[in-house]
Amino acid sequence: MCHIFLIMVINPDTALDQARVLLVDIGGTNVRTCSANIGSSELINPQKNNTSCLKSFDALIANFLTEDPSIQHIVFSVAGPRLNDSISMTNRDFTLDASEVLKKFAISSCHVLNDWESIGHSLSLFDQSDMDTIIQGQSFNKTALILGPGTGLGASVVVDNQIVLPTEIGNSTFSINSMLIGSELNHSEDFHVLEDLISGRGISNIYKEYSGSVKSSEEILMSYNSDHLAKKSVDQFLVCLPQVLSELALAYMPGNGIFLAGGLMRSLMQHINPLKFKECFLMNRKIMHADILANIPVFLIQKEMTCLHGNLNYMNKYFLKNAR
Repeated sequence: MCHIFLIMVINPDTALDQARVLLVDIGGTNVRTCSANIGSSELINPQKNNTSCLKSFDALIANFLTEDPSIQHIVFSVAGPRLNDSISMTNRDFTLDASEVLKKFAISSCHVLNDWESIGHSLSLFDQSDMDTIIQGQSFNKTALILGPGTGLGASVVVDNQIVLPTEIGNSTFSINSMLIGSELNHSEDFHVLEDLISGRGISNIYKEYSGSVKSSEEILMSYNSDHLAKKSVDQFLVCLPQVLSELALAYMPGNGIFLAGGLMRSLMQHINPLKFKECFLMNRKIMHADILANIPVFLIQKEMTCLHGNLNYMNKYFLKNAR
């Protein structure tokens, strides 16, 4: 039996009550914040700031609590692996400890989630109108895989919309050598772990390999129609991505679907050829495995601020569980 343990530190001197919650998503590039009423699905006054604001992190939180004294709970989602009751960010020099937050601020509870754990909790909130279908399929179990290349590569496994298992697949060397064989990237020294290839940085690395120039993924995408090497880089990325998804599909068997999320994937959607994507997804598979993979649908979530929605849904589920 699989179990998921969410970091949750409760102030024993304060009873839990139905109050307002502060939702904070700390990503590799931006910090998103909002408040919400527990039990609702509405995000109140969502804001986005560059991660430079983390230099005054305590002041940022204190300001929210001063402006809205009804906030009694905080849910953080953080881009980094969770260890005990703290998370150190993968791409930033920043550590968040739930116990330290409770010591500093007069709140009732503090919850810290890995960012893809949070996105996993958001999945049950979305319906077909919130998604684009890349590969049609026919669901055959209750396991889903949710994944997104961004600053890094994040992923989580969601079982029956209840159990959420975050992964650190982006920092593994899983399948990377097999994808580079036969490509012009085969002899590059820029691809050590999976997110060196499957991420925004990965698109930049591919472009650097082809052109010798350094550009951001945003610049490369903007010049897709005017720079043939930008087009070649994005197209190569979109050959590698479905191959990674195929490997992960065989590892986790997400019969309920693979769900891609994040701003980079939303930008890439206009360049995805569904037939080519499926061809790469099924590439080099035995017939038996290809038949299984062909039944797994692949979607792109168009909804923004998925972590904030996930943080709120987690908090709502927590209160519902404790109200019984």
